[in-house]
This record gives sequence, structure tokens and C-alpha cells, in this order.
Amino acid sequence: MRSIKMLAFSEVTLKRATKINIQDAIIEAIVFASKESFENTGVHIRKMPEYYLNVLIAHRLTNIFPSLGYRLEMPVKEALLGLGVNSAENGDDLRDGGRFDIVLTSKKSRKLRHVIEVKRSLSNRQLLKDAKRLKALATERHQSKRLETGFIATVSRLKISPRANNIDGLLDTRMSNIQRCLGSSMNVSCRFQVLDSGLFGFPVHESLVVTVFCLQKS
Repeated sequence: MRSIKMLAFSEVTLKRATKINIQDAIIEAIVFASKESFENTGVHIRKMPEYYLNVLIAHRLTNIFPSLGYRLEMPVKEALLGLGVNSAENGDDLRDGGRFDIVLTSKKSRKLRHVIEVKRSLSNRQLLKDAKRLKALATERHQSKRLETGFIATVSRLKISPRANNIDGLLDTRMSNIQRCLGSSMNVSCRFQVLDSGLFGFPVHESLVVTVFCLQKS
């Protein structure tokens, strides 16, 4: 099953950390980061280090959802050991020698809840690489229902011209590719926000597109 939703951006403060609320909060955080980045540095968000986005996303999510904590750049092997997994079933796709960009945790128990991978483009290759990682985590032997859902957040640019790609069509293609890669064992959905052209350091003929894919075990 695939679904796509364009977010009507608002300043509403959320309480329950549902998957849709998390997606919307990530989008809100990236829009805020885009504004702050341009005001303070004079460059647009896609020229900033990925880690800058990670910090602001994690900070915003824990402000919106009081029950959440976070880890940044958490080693995959450390996460697995904490879940009682000594050896990954699919270490290649999980890339168990690497690190997760953001790991959301329970502030009270410190148990892992969701992984968020962050990218500065809608590159099909990068999306599939992270999608396979999130599937590998979702299907590991950790007995955590929360970790069966993960997120990929992206910032990309959209050229405003008659020949430019339609964002709905582009995202639908990306989701189809992810779904085909992962198979029926995972559900893929997407929420996104297109900012007005020329905002936050982008040229007048380009817009910032913020997208959050949700991958959930079927």
C-alpha cells in the first residue's frame, strides 16, 4: 500500500508521537532550519552540513513530543546490542558498521523507538540504500514494534518552469521504486511541503521541497 500527502503547514504543537505527527514535525523542523540557516549564514539549507539538519530535527521533535529523547550518529552495532541482537541477519543492508543519523528514544525508558535517516536530495540511489537499511532494521529479531517503522527525511529543490518535473509525479515514482525494492513486507507513505519559490536563499525560479517518507513493516 502506498499513499502520498502534501502537508498544509501550520504551527500546531503536537503531543502524541504518531507516525503522521512525526512526519509533520520533521517537516516543520526542516522549514525552521531553512529559515534560520539563511538568516544566519546567507546560504540555503542544501549547502549546510547534514549534521546541522539532524540536530535541529532531533531538538524540535523532543520539544513537540515530551515523551521522546534522541541519539545522534548512534552506531548501528551499539543499537543492536542494546536490543539483544549480537549478530545482524542482514548486516550488508543494515550497514552495521555505520551509524544511524537520528534515533528517537523513549525519554523515560531510553528504549529505541524510530530511526530517521536524513538526505539533502531525492536521489533514487540514496533513497533505496536507506530504505533497505530501514527494512533490515524493521525485520531484525529485536521484538520492538516501534522499530518496525522508520523515516527518511529529504531536502531537495524544485525548478519552476514548464519543463520541470511535477513534484507529485516525481514523489510517486520514488515511492514506487522504494516499494518495488522492498516488496510487500513493507508499506511506504510520504508527506511533503513545497515552499514558495525564492525563499530562504533559493533562486526565484526554484523552490525548496521537504519530504518525509515513512516505511512501516506490513
